Amino acid sequence: MRKLSIFIIVVLLALVVSCGKSGDSDPDRKANPQGKSQAEGARGDRDGSSEPGRKPGSKPQSGEDIDIDKLDIPDRMKEAIKSGQIPEEQIAEMLARFQSGGGEAVPVNVELVQLKNLNSYLVLNGIVEPERKVEIFSRLSAYVKEIVKEEGAYVQENDVLALLDETEIKISYEQSKIELEQARLTLEEAEQNYVRNQELKKRDLISEQDFQTQEAQYKQRQLDHQNRAESFKNLQLQLDWTKIRSLSEGYITERLIEVGDRVNANQQVYTIEDFNPLLIRVFVPTSDSIKLKTGMLSEVTTEVVKGALFGGSVKLINPRIDVQTGTVKVTIEVFDESLRLKPGMFVEARIVIGMKENVLVIPRKAILYKQNLTYVFVMNRNQVSQREVTLGLNEEDDVEVVSGLEEGETIVVVGVEGLKDGQRVEVIQ
Repeated sequence: MRKLSIFIIVVLLALVVSCGKSGDSDPDRKANPQGKSQAEGARGDRDGSSEPGRKPGSKPQSGEDIDIDKLDIPDRMKEAIKSGQIPEEQIAEMLARFQSGGGEAVPVNVELVQLKNLNSYLVLNGIVEPERKVEIFSRLSAYVKEIVKEEGAYVQENDVLALLDETEIKISYEQSKIELEQARLTLEEAEQNYVRNQELKKRDLISEQDFQTQEAQYKQRQLDHQNRAESFKNLQLQLDWTKIRSLSEGYITERLIEVGDRVNANQQVYTIEDFNPLLIRVFVPTSDSIKLKTGMLSEVTTEVVKGALFGGSVKLINPRIDVQTGTVKVTIEVFDESLRLKPGMFVEARIVIGMKENVLVIPRKAILYKQNLTYVFVMNRNQVSQREVTLGLNEEDDVEVVSGLEEGETIVVVGVEGLKDGQRVEVIQ
C-alpha cells in the first residue's frame, strides 16, 4: 500500500506541474494573441506534432490506440486516463510502474464456485427428555439399613439399590416357617389315617359315620396347611422387599432416602431414567407439519456441547392440532452413545424436509454485507472486482447463490474485510 500511495502522489504532482505551466502569465501573449498562435504553430511544426485539421486543444492520435477498458489497473485510474487527467505521454510509464509492482498486493485465499446439493431444513427448539422415566417406591414401612447405588450409577433391571432393616420381618418369617412345617406333618398324619380308613370302609370294618369324620378331618388339615403356606409366602415376599430393586435399565437420577430414614409403604425412594434413546418434543406450526413424515432425518445441536452434531429421526407426529397455539407436537428420537446429550438440555433440532440438487454454492465467509445487500469479490487476473449476489438456502457454512455468479468463477473467501473494488491481490491459497 505504501508503494501505491507514493505512486499516486507522483501522478498528482505531475498534474499540478502541468497545470502550472499552462497557466503562466506572459505579457506578450496578452499584447499579441495572434503572435502567440503563430509561435505555437511554428513550434508545433518544428516538433512535428501539428496535424492538419486538428482542433486546438485536442489530443494527438498515437500510432497504436490503447484499449483503456482492458488495462489491468483500478477503475479510478481508467477514468482518469479517459478524462485526460493523466497526460498521454505518462500513460506508458504509469502502466509499466503499476504492473511491475506499483501497487502493493493484499494476500487472500480463493475458491472456485461449484455445484453442490443443499438440504432444506425446518429449524425447531426443544428440551431433551429420556424415553423412559421410572419412579421406584418402597413396599414396606421400615428403616433404611444401607444405600447400595448412588445417583449417576448405571443399573440393570432387578439390581439392588438399597437395603431396609429386615429384623422384624425375619422373626415373623422364621415363625411362619415353623408353623408351616407343623401343618405339613399334621397333614401327612391325617392323610395316612384317611387312606387307612378307606381300606377299612371297603371291608365294612368301620361305620360310615366314622369314615366321614376322618375324611372331614383330613380336608381340614389340607386347608390348614394351605393357609400356613400362603402366610409363609407373604412373609417371604416381604423379606425380599427389604431389598429395594431397580425396575428398569438406566441411570439413577434421584436418590430420595438416607441411611437411618424410616420409609413408609408406597413412598418414592429412587428415580431411574433410560438415556438410550433420548426424545425431543417440538411443536411445529400447522403449515409446516404437513411436510413432515415419520422417519425423516434430523440434526440436533446444543450450545452446551459446541461443535457436536447428534443424529436423530422423527419418531411420532401427533395427529391432533393444538387449538390454542395452532401447532402439532412432534417427537424426535436421538441416539447418543457418547452420553454428551443429557435430559434437560435446550437444543436446536433441524429436520431435513427436502434437498436442492446441483445448485451454485459458496462459503458463507466469502460474503460481504453492505446496506442490506450482499457482495462477493471475484478474481480477475491479479485484481478483484466487487459483485452483488442473490442468496438462497443456507446449510451450515455453505450458501446457495441464486444469481450473480457462474460456475467455475474464482472468489475471495479469506481476506474480504478491507478489500476494495479493483484492488490488487496475491493468492496465498
